[in-house]
Amino acid sequence: MKKIYTLLFLCTTLYLNAQTTVNYSQKAENYQIYSSGAGIYNDGTENIGMWANYDAKEVVGFRNFTETGLPGGTASTMAIGDSFTITLSATRAYGQIGIALLSSPTSTTTWLDRHNNYAVQVNMNGNTGSYDPIEIVSNAGAVDVSTISGSTTYADFKFTFTLLTNTTMAVSINDGAAVYNVTLNNTNITGYSIYLADDWNGSVNANIYWKPTTEYVYASTLSASEFVQEQQVSLAPNPTNNSFTVNKEISNLEIFDITGKLVKSYAGNFTKNSNFTVSDLSKGSYLVKVKNMSGQLSTTKLIKF
Repeated sequence: MKKIYTLLFLCTTLYLNAQTTVNYSQKAENYQIYSSGAGIYNDGTENIGMWANYDAKEVVGFRNFTETGLPGGTASTMAIGDSFTITLSATRAYGQIGIALLSSPTSTTTWLDRHNNYAVQVNMNGNTGSYDPIEIVSNAGAVDVSTISGSTTYADFKFTFTLLTNTTMAVSINDGAAVYNVTLNNTNITGYSIYLADDWNGSVNANIYWKPTTEYVYASTLSASEFVQEQQVSLAPNPTNNSFTVNKEISNLEIFDITGKLVKSYAGNFTKNSNFTVSDLSKGSYLVKVKNMSGQLSTTKLIKF
């Protein structure tokens, strides 16, 4: 039997080899803006504020993904393993606060266009100021995140979107306090919109703020020739509770959580159907990157229950 080396569980934040992280500076000039009696303004060096101080006032900002994170850069489409993180500081509103990932919207000139060709939405719906949970909207409909609601005082809400497959997205709120895997309404995600309607919170008009961390993490910058297609490698059983096997001989296996943190790693010469233990990992979705004996890389999804 070939010797297997198991690395210790890693507590520090590590990323996939050749990962690229791009910061999306929050500046009003980086957005295409539509407003109806409302607006967006720069608030400090890295924040933008939104205001919509009355019923029927609305504002939305549209932004494309680019390789530089800035307008005019080379356009980028979300790939499997990529993630996008944005942080909102807000109280509840009588209208709606939200973000939507978009797939080549056909128009970005009206309030309704904030959802134009959307893949997934995350909303805090005011419903006249009631203390409602965050809502995730996708192909399967709306999911109320009952564990996390809006706030009567300012609070930060951190949203991380990780593309698990061409049609599946993991939505993490507040660094994994709530995680949902959803089926996308559209694929080939090219950017996003942020929006606000009627920011009265029940006591005062309360602006909202989009702030750091706002960043896009590319799963890998390796060329296509270095990749094995996802369908060529499979894990079994998947989902799993204790362990899984890989259908190929491999020399390296790494497991990442949905934020891109390396949580477990194996190195050695592994025969086909070697066993990899994950009983110590928390329930949830993970990305597994393997390297075969020829040095080719492949990334696929693992569900731990």
